[in-house]
Amino acid sequence: MSAVRISSDLMGVLAARRSQARFRIGVAVAMLAGFGSTVGWAFAFGWVAVYMGLQLAEHLLLHRRDLSTFSSLVLLSTNAIVFGAYGAMGPVMDGSWGLACGVVLMCGGLLNTALTSQKSLQAFVASAWPFAFYLGAMPFAALAVGAEGHHAVALAISAALIVGCTVMIWRSAARALIAEGEARARAEAADAAKSAFVAMVSHELRTPISAILAGAVEAGRAEAAGARASNLELIESSARMMRTLLDDLLDLSKIEAGKMGVEVTPFDLRRLMLETVRFWAPEARRRNLRFRVEGARRVPTWVEGDPTRVRQVLNNLFSNALKFTDSGSVTLKFAASPDGQATLSVIDTGPGMDAAQVGRLFTPYGQASDSVARTHGGTGLGLNISRELARLMGGDLSVESAPGQGAAFHLKVSLPAAAAVSAVDATQDRQGLRLLIVDDHEVNRRAFTLILQAACDELAVAHDGVEALERLATQRFDLVLMDLNMPRMGGMEAVRRLRAEPGPNQATPVIALTASVAPKEMAVCKAAGMSGFVMKPVEAKELFAAIEQVLSEARATVAQTA
Repeated sequence: MSAVRISSDLMGVLAARRSQARFRIGVAVAMLAGFGSTVGWAFAFGWVAVYMGLQLAEHLLLHRRDLSTFSSLVLLSTNAIVFGAYGAMGPVMDGSWGLACGVVLMCGGLLNTALTSQKSLQAFVASAWPFAFYLGAMPFAALAVGAEGHHAVALAISAALIVGCTVMIWRSAARALIAEGEARARAEAADAAKSAFVAMVSHELRTPISAILAGAVEAGRAEAAGARASNLELIESSARMMRTLLDDLLDLSKIEAGKMGVEVTPFDLRRLMLETVRFWAPEARRRNLRFRVEGARRVPTWVEGDPTRVRQVLNNLFSNALKFTDSGSVTLKFAASPDGQATLSVIDTGPGMDAAQVGRLFTPYGQASDSVARTHGGTGLGLNISRELARLMGGDLSVESAPGQGAAFHLKVSLPAAAAVSAVDATQDRQGLRLLIVDDHEVNRRAFTLILQAACDELAVAHDGVEALERLATQRFDLVLMDLNMPRMGGMEAVRRLRAEPGPNQATPVIALTASVAPKEMAVCKAAGMSGFVMKPVEAKELFAAIEQVLSEARATVAQTA
């Protein structure tokens, strides 16, 4: 049997013995000096010579790396037999004192065996049995040197306890080493997965950034309106790709930190499903796929839940279905139970997945196969985030699939019926606004100015909270857009001071520009005096909807107090 067939655990023990050779030689010299008079100097020097020769032979054999499992175990047993023989001579040469010294040496040998045999049961048994044998013989040696019978029995029981405790020590050490190895393997796998994920994210970011840069350059050069519109459309779609990626990263970080939340509000489920289907229908037509809806008549109009998160999960499912389906159809199927549980299923006729692929499907930083990212792009976060969102909404996300039979993703979520609510009329036609934009970044100030300049009679900017308060103390505004994180003074502190001090804008609505709209952050902003929230990166439609809402609420408050 060649060395390569030796188990990795046994190889680890042999490697550890090579590194401990100097220690064993030092122990032998110490035993010669300390116990030579006990066992007799002639025997002591002879034993040292034999033991040193054995260490040299072991060094040469381990250096050649051609030991079989059997020869390795014989080597370990021989070492233990020779080492233990030194203590076994104690009672023979020096009576009861030599017996005591021998028992101590056997216990030390057993303990060293338990600590150095690592995870290899073979190595432990081969190294421990000689010491256990010697200890078992000590009660008989005690009787031979004149001990009473009950002393011999006590010694036998003590020897058995020592052997049993040694076995327990070895088992505990082996389990600890196995657990440490498994933890290290998991950590290394996680690090490798995250490294691959970072590389994937970098690639996903470079693609839309390159498109934005190219589109901007070409838009400046293009003379025809059609060519300019095409380049601007490229810039817009690339920016949306970057926003989707950023949203996924933020959602993942909040999920891992346990800070992800969902809201419960009345919304029109039928309209949400219709808008989602209309959004993905052009992509289905482009790929020559049938796009179907089943169970639409059973969809309730108004339900309670989180429309943003339901839409997010459906978009992820449609995106995957259309991405992996080359022919056939993609179907959205609705089913509901009387207790308010709804099931929205996205079913495709794609290639399907085997059990191993399904098992990796909902893991973060993973995809169904390693080639998915190269072929189709994406970070592999969407399904993991979608399942977590489904569970936060009191449901779950599951999948049924088999190779060649497509896939069916089932979003089960609690959506009890609700009373109809009139929608907020978000419009960009409001005129005559006096608005202050507070942001420390020049790019953000320019972006908000481009979006809002047509709807405002007066548009002012401030670089931070200090400058904003100076303007707000002397000039009347209808609305303030306030970034939260700025140098000198952030938006939160600026709004607290604005509300606390009398002035022309003490009651002026303030919309927070924030990277997070989690319930906890929103509550803090509300407590500081904010009137509304817009999440960065901002889209014009969302910004105008927030402006219309806070101004309508402000008008209603004034009407009530009049």
